[in-house]
Amino acid sequence: MALLEAFGPETQAMTLTELSQRCGFHISTVQRLTATLCRLGYLKRDHAKRYHLGLKVIKLGYRVTQGMALRTFLLPYLRDLFEEIDQTVNLFLLEGDEVVIVERIEKRQILQYNLHTGSGLPLYCTAAGKAILSYMDEEWVDAFLKRVKFKAFTPHTLTTPQALKEALKISREQGYAVNIQELALGACAVGVAFFDKAGVPCGAISAAAPAQLFDMEMVKRYLEPLRRTAEAASQFLGNHED
Repeated sequence: MALLEAFGPETQAMTLTELSQRCGFHISTVQRLTATLCRLGYLKRDHAKRYHLGLKVIKLGYRVTQGMALRTFLLPYLRDLFEEIDQTVNLFLLEGDEVVIVERIEKRQILQYNLHTGSGLPLYCTAAGKAILSYMDEEWVDAFLKRVKFKAFTPHTLTTPQALKEALKISREQGYAVNIQELALGACAVGVAFFDKAGVPCGAISAAAPAQLFDMEMVKRYLEPLRRTAEAASQFLGNHED
């Protein structure tokens, strides 16, 4: 991280020696780190053997900016959603094999576990995660299932590829996903995915409620406002990704 932070408006390109001096690392350490960062795409080396920030860093910066812009845009919608359903609401974005909470408006009395903005949660045992997975193409899901390590958070967690695939099929048909005590006992949720400009699922809006209140009648009441909020997210991303 120190190597990447060494770059700035006045230091957009540096040699190994300059990087070593700026970071205070031995030049052999800098050489090893820059080789790794170049291989991963976070740095690039030009013909003069100077190092620049790579495309990967630029993409990460763009994603953070885009995520914050989406949060700012959606915050009034999320507040309206919270007022309408009177339950905890979350804005999630897909990040690798997790969903990350970008915004959360919480009804505190239902909490059975500690979640906050920035929390990362597994895709396979959250309503938001399963809503996103249900719209991913088969190749993406198969690759995900090969690398994921299932963990039984509760007796209700889906922990096999077959069980998850069956749940995703149902979610795709319904247009939403549910988490019934799969992440934490006593906590349930329903989630609806939203999409980027290319039509790829990139996040979800979810509503959480205690298990004793959660039933299909409640899900039906939540769906229209959830879908309305998710559609607003998709429209924003469709108009602001260039």
